[in-house]
Amino acid sequence: MNVKQFLCAGMTGALLVAGLTACAPGAPEVDPSDVAYQTAGVTRDTVLFTVDGTEVTADEYLFWLLQSVASAKQSGYLADDDAWEEELNGVPTAEYLKEDARNTSVLYTTVSNHAAAAGLTVTEEEQAEADAELETLTQRVDSYYGMTLQEYLDQQCISEAAFRKLNQVPYLARSLQTQMEEAGELTAQDADLDAMVEEAGYYKAKHILLAFPENEDGSAVTDEQKAAVKAEADQLLAQIRTAADPLVEFDKVMNERSDDGRDENNQLYAPDGYLAYAGQMVPQFESAAKALAVGEISEPVETAYGYHIILRQDFTDEERQQLRDSMAAIYPDYAMSKLNEQWVEEAKVEVKPAYEKLDPNSFYKNMVAFAEQWQEEKAAEEAAQATASPAPETGTPAQSTEPAPDATGSGAQ
Repeated sequence: MNVKQFLCAGMTGALLVAGLTACAPGAPEVDPSDVAYQTAGVTRDTVLFTVDGTEVTADEYLFWLLQSVASAKQSGYLADDDAWEEELNGVPTAEYLKEDARNTSVLYTTVSNHAAAAGLTVTEEEQAEADAELETLTQRVDSYYGMTLQEYLDQQCISEAAFRKLNQVPYLARSLQTQMEEAGELTAQDADLDAMVEEAGYYKAKHILLAFPENEDGSAVTDEQKAAVKAEADQLLAQIRTAADPLVEFDKVMNERSDDGRDENNQLYAPDGYLAYAGQMVPQFESAAKALAVGEISEPVETAYGYHIILRQDFTDEERQQLRDSMAAIYPDYAMSKLNEQWVEEAKVEVKPAYEKLDPNSFYKNMVAFAEQWQEEKAAEEAAQATASPAPETGTPAQSTEPAPDATGSGAQ
């Protein structure tokens, strides 16, 4: 995730309709501007967990927790309180969202730690760029929402100091990658590129398609028609497998019988097979093809088009090299991403009692209430100003207080 792009993208719709619940009686004295305490019951400098000994405070973590909950809501989860009792990927929703946010915090912390160990810091030029982006953000939230930067950050539950700290991490990550590339630590070998090709889902296969008939009245193919096509597919498969050379027989049957696309000379468009990527073919075809070993022939596979007899192929030397070349261009980014995953997985994370007590549902509701409170106060302030100084009747419509239509989707790059 690129925090520079994400943070400058504007608040989510959920945060725009969001207020504040009163602190519990007898609460300790805290900074009245401490949104973390008002919404989560912990001061912003409370240490929630450590990552390889580095402390992560509520000021940094709650921002990511808010993003995780808002993202889940935008994706259609958490429609009501009952949804919090359900599971996401086999984990209770609250714990899943807390862990999701924690993993992001761990990533940012490990990148910062590795950068520090490598002697890397944000350069003056990078800091100037970050400051310029922050100024752009300040102007944008003022223009779109009538907010100051601090009001905006309050509704993200993060202080400006923590915001600036997080915003430095992408620069550190970039410097780390550059340093490692220059040291030859991210140089790809053929085996590395082949693994990328495999992970990207590339495969090669040819097939014999026995298409379902198209009924003149437009009706769906019947079970009897499907059975007839399947019977022919079984017969052809038996013919291929009992031949002296099944691969030669496969090509013979394919060229004579396949209903796959053909040119004006009735020649198959792809007699040498398809070099396909993940998602290119229908799911039934792809899963069946990938389950085969190179040179293996499948049982008849049903799709919406008919029955397919599939032969898994190996890449030619030229095809393999073309795929390697395409992967080599992005290998440093890929390798760095894998390294980041490794850092997160290997990081020693020790959670504190304050983290265990956090309730994402209550926290999010309080953040919603906090934003609603701000809107109410803003509306009251504008109404008071309008009463004290009525605008002249010029016929010019009043300026809308609604955010610009693209406010949540545009951001500094």
